Amino acid sequence: MSKPFPGLRPFQLEESHLFFGREEQTGQLLERLSGTRFLAVVGASGSGKSSLVRAGLLPQLYGGTMVKTSVHWEIAIMRPGGDPTTNLARSLVDSEIFEDDSEDQLQLLRTMLSRSGLGLLEAYRQSNIEPGTNLLVLVDQFEEIFRFRQSGSKASEEAADFIELILEASWQEELPIYVILTMRSDFLGDCAEFKSLAEAVNEGEYLIPRLNRRQRALAIEGPARVGGGEMSPRLVQQLLNDIGDDPDQLPILQHSLMRTWEYWEQHTEDKSKPLDVEHYRAIGTMKEALSRHADEAHNQLPDDQHRKICERMFKSITERGNDGRGIRRPLPFSDLVEIIGGDEQALMRVIDEFRTTNRSFIMPLEHTQVDNDTVIDISHESLMRAWGRLRSWVDEESQSARIYRRLAETSALHSAGEAGLYHDPDLRIAITWREEHHPNEQWASRYSGNFNAAM
Repeated sequence: MSKPFPGLRPFQLEESHLFFGREEQTGQLLERLSGTRFLAVVGASGSGKSSLVRAGLLPQLYGGTMVKTSVHWEIAIMRPGGDPTTNLARSLVDSEIFEDDSEDQLQLLRTMLSRSGLGLLEAYRQSNIEPGTNLLVLVDQFEEIFRFRQSGSKASEEAADFIELILEASWQEELPIYVILTMRSDFLGDCAEFKSLAEAVNEGEYLIPRLNRRQRALAIEGPARVGGGEMSPRLVQQLLNDIGDDPDQLPILQHSLMRTWEYWEQHTEDKSKPLDVEHYRAIGTMKEALSRHADEAHNQLPDDQHRKICERMFKSITERGNDGRGIRRPLPFSDLVEIIGGDEQALMRVIDEFRTTNRSFIMPLEHTQVDNDTVIDISHESLMRAWGRLRSWVDEESQSARIYRRLAETSALHSAGEAGLYHDPDLRIAITWREEHHPNEQWASRYSGNFNAAM
């Protein structure tokens, strides 16, 4: 039997046959896209934005359902990350619309995109796209652009240039280029930081409505039937009651369904018997299933050294913003290696433990090769809220960042003759922190420079 529930990660294009309960919203997106070239799919964390676009809308486009335009589509999927223009170039290369997929082609394309606000149009012209074929650029997790912007004046300029690129491409009518963003609704106010972005988002916004009880029941029962199983009516009711109306719970629900399915599959010889409440309770219900499962991965690491690397990795790819919001902070594998102290094999052992098919806590998923440029990320923000150990780590990292920023600031003031040296108790606190956490320059660069002087 195949596993019909993806767990914590979003549904993918090839899983559209498992994607239930969003048919009405998929139709609404198609209707909106037939009248505009720019869509911003907005919703709370965990509301299903990525899944709706990837497993709902994209299969419909490939199937030729949108009849007011060409039925032929090329689709480039990206996330802004720490270099949005390069990531856009890479997504275009990966979509196979260029003959050459080499690193040289990537750099040429990045240069083309950086040259002017019309760079995406030039890229379309230089590609192998058949005349009249639509190009859709999907910018998933668009809120990453706001964190990227804060990393310096050069980054701020590059972020503005990237936004100009995608807006100009969606405004022009010469070439059939479409742009879709997915973005957390709590970042809507940040759009005002960029010229014309707030206006574009206001005009093209699609706010994901909450699933009603019937739609949630479809999302629970439909995939199980496709996978060859049945849900007992009392289990369906229990799940519906546990999820309530909170859209943030959808990833937690999907994870609990995956775990319940696995338990039922392993402990039920007669597969004609339905998944029932006892299977759901055995995995800890929605309240505990995810935290138990993540702890299981943590405890299966071979020794304390690997567990310490695990802690540093998760602290590095998650963050608490100034407003208290939990934020993903994806990093290239090479950066993580430096932060954890240089042990590539040990880091890969940790990553592999957390990205097995039945876990998928870390992206990219199992069987995807990891090299120095591969971006490592958690699969969903809800992991920061549901896994107790990670909540503690995020709190500790936030405290470490405050201590280091203060050290760096005091060091700079001391060098300028505007502050004295630390004395107890501040000195003792700083020394204890340094001995416990062993900060290095790569870690410190996330928060402030001047590492050698600060330490």
